[in-house]
Amino acid sequence: SELARSRGKRAGVAVALSLAAVTPVPALAADTVVEAGETVNGGTLTNHDNQIVFGTTNGMTISTGLEYGTDNEANTGGQWVQDGGTASNTTISSGGLQFVGAGGKATDTIINEGGGQSLKGLALNTTLNGGEQWMHEGAIATGTVINDKGWQVVKPGAVATDTVVNTGAEGGPDAENGDTGQFVRGNAVRTTINKNGRQIVTVEGTANTTVVYAGGDQTVHGHALDTTLNGGNQYVHNGGTTSDTVV
Repeated sequence: SELARSRGKRAGVAVALSLAAVTPVPALAADTVVEAGETVNGGTLTNHDNQIVFGTTNGMTISTGLEYGTDNEANTGGQWVQDGGTASNTTISSGGLQFVGAGGKATDTIINEGGGQSLKGLALNTTLNGGEQWMHEGAIATGTVINDKGWQVVKPGAVATDTVVNTGAEGGPDAENGDTGQFVRGNAVRTTINKNGRQIVTVEGTANTTVVYAGGDQTVHGHALDTTLNGGNQYVHNGGTTSDTVV
């Protein structure tokens, strides 16, 4: 199944970021706290540094949090955006982790290959340049752009709106490369799938108001509503349902 395939080379990322969503921030000597009402401009997190954000950060670069691999308990560090906190214009590099808790917000984030964002709050205008965005229950992501090798996982109870998918189908129509593009176990609304883009809608997932352009495809194991195929493909697997598809 597509869900089983998703547990392949990236399964470790799922474990690491799922744990990040429920694990308290480690208390280390390198911790810095951005208090409510405080603004920090610029800076880089490396070498297991933790930045705990109750206020506002702008222009941070995160290069720590995942450097020992995606499923290694030695990992520490990263940026932790708490309830009421906002992180803007953040760049997450290889080995970097940003956790956005419930009530936290991340805007205009760039996530490069090897970096990840674990989301329980709100993310606006995220760009995945090979990086990954894991959306947990209660998370909302709007305006995410998924470029080459990027991966957005929308878990049950999460909602992704106005996503643009530019990767996932490079292997050809309905190919077995289900670890890039958009993987929907929750809800995806108003998704645009361009050339080489793929949206996989699992049994639990629902995609609503999707546009698929030539060279892109939508793989449906769950539910797809109001899909428009502008030269793109829609593959409906056993158990999948569609309604109001326009060709």
